[in-house]
This record gives sequence, structure tokens and C-alpha cells, in this order.
Amino acid sequence: MIKAFLVTLLMLPALLLAEERDIAYEKINTVLNVDTQSPLLQVKLAVDISDASLPFEEVQIWLVQNDEVVAEIFVDPADGTIELPTLTEREARRHTLRINQPEELVQISFGVTVLPPPNAAMRYRELFYLVDDANLFIKAMAGAMAFLAPKVDTLKFHFAEAATITIKSVPEPLTFETGRDNRILIKQSSKLMEENPMVVFSMIPAAIEPLE
Repeated sequence: MIKAFLVTLLMLPALLLAEERDIAYEKINTVLNVDTQSPLLQVKLAVDISDASLPFEEVQIWLVQNDEVVAEIFVDPADGTIELPTLTEREARRHTLRINQPEELVQISFGVTVLPPPNAAMRYRELFYLVDDANLFIKAMAGAMAFLAPKVDTLKFHFAEAATITIKSVPEPLTFETGRDNRILIKQSSKLMEENPMVVFSMIPAAIEPLE
């Protein structure tokens, strides 16, 4: 199950049901506190509505402490995106997230998208920090069951056509070529993480997928 949300469209969906009207903030805060390093990660929190007739404008969310509203959370009327503050573990236990809609209509979704590289060359660490960050999110979302969660150690690169990836390591560069499916799999190397050579794409990959 944990592998599935890594593989499917490089999203890490963790749907947090709006149980009655309040959600324990510590459920969300655990994921918000993940300290990522990759420049290719885009983290997004958003409101998911199951009824198409309900507009985002009618969804209201508040940060609550001791049954008192301390802040109203803005819901973007265009796509339902929201921004939540990161709290300490102690603070999170004292707060809840309140939603004015029932759980069967409104959920809060969390997703992490892996963006394509901005150009055709980047440092090895910048690229393969994706592996470390994926493992951090898996651990945060698995909670007490983290010891049973799979561990990501590989990146799969998807290309629109035949392509190569060259890691300019010392003493000799490493070159990988796409197969018939126009994909390349490369396992993270601790040696190369330390060396941090340049990674050169013959063309920018359409998508990058962390895999165990």
C-alpha cells in the first residue's frame, strides 16, 4: 500500500478524513515537519470535495486551540490549495483543524509531486536527495508501522524518446541508456552522494519516480 502511493503519478496521497468536524492537528503536523532537501519536490495541501456542486468558497477551515479559533485557513477558490503552519509536537497536540463540512463531502489531501529537472544537468546529490526525502515521507506517514514500510533506493526516469543519462564520476563517467520503454533505473550510490558529480541528461526526463 505504501509503495502504491509512491509509484502512482509520483504522488504521496495521505487523505485525512474530516472526522466529524475536527481533525487532530498532530496527524497533519507529522508530515508538515518533514525536512526535505530535494529542489525537485513540490509539496501541496488541498481540500478535496466529493460533491462537484459544492464550491471551494463554501469550505471554511480554522485552526483551533481549546475550542477557540486562533486562525482562519484560506482555501484557494481556484484549486482548493491551503497552507498550514508547522507546529512543534507539543503545540500540535493542543490544536485541531476544524472544517465546516461533513467528512463525506470534504477531505484534506496531502501530496508530493516530483518535478522534472529545470535543465539538462544537475548535481548528483540534488537529484538523489529525492530518495532520502521519499523515505522521510514514508516514515512520517507510516507512523508506528514505519519499521514495516519499504525503503526507496532507486529513481526511475521516464523519457518521451530514447535518451541517455551520464554521471560524470571519477575516474570514469557512467552512462545509462533507455530501453524499449524509454526508461532508465538508477540506484542511489553512497559513494556518488559523497563525490557529488554532475549528472547530464541527453534530454530532460518527462518524470522521475522513486522506487524501492
